[in-house]
Amino acid sequence: MKNVLAIDCATQLLSICLKSEDNYYEATLDCGLKHSENLLKTVEMLINTAGIEKKELELLICSEGPGSFTGLRIAMSTIKGMATGLNIPYTYIPTLDYLSWGYDYFEGAVVPVIDAKKKCFYCAVYEKGKKLSKDMDITEDNLFTFLKSYKKVLFTGPDCMKIKEDFRSGIYKDLNYFSGKSRQLLMLGLEEYKQSGAKPIGTGPVYLRKSEAEIAMFGE
Repeated sequence: MKNVLAIDCATQLLSICLKSEDNYYEATLDCGLKHSENLLKTVEMLINTAGIEKKELELLICSEGPGSFTGLRIAMSTIKGMATGLNIPYTYIPTLDYLSWGYDYFEGAVVPVIDAKKKCFYCAVYEKGKKLSKDMDITEDNLFTFLKSYKKVLFTGPDCMKIKEDFRSGIYKDLNYFSGKSRQLLMLGLEEYKQSGAKPIGTGPVYLRKSEAEIAMFGE
């Protein structure tokens, strides 16, 4: 496919990548979860920079979750609306999968983390690109207990610096943790589409817990 657009609104970072032919155009903004104010104009900017028209897009990709409830909904509703208007397919990738992508060189567990509030993190464990755990909504202490069998652990993702300092050897934090991951999202999305095709219309984000509004209305 020549022209593919990937949108990541799962965290406080708005990260967008446009692939046009063999060129990649990327933009990352620290929006503080105010993605709706910046998303469409950033997409337009990348399309104009690439010198293509919106109607030339062939595939749209976004995060499936976990992550910000609002951010996930914004990204997914945006690509669904664009896909309908342009009559093109879309797909999505689990957030933690693309946050962990590209660390095959690390000899140990790679753990992407997203601040889930309430003293918890969304995370999963990967090693050499293979997912070894389910997506978790877990406290920091329970996470370290879960990881105690690993001699080396690399924390990554936009919130990895919020993980407490642990003075046992073998604990590392990714120095490039606050960079956008939309290119990784795009690459994995392309592979997913080649293998499985477009996502069904009725599918939506994956949440590991209820939103605050749902808890207030229906309880835990």
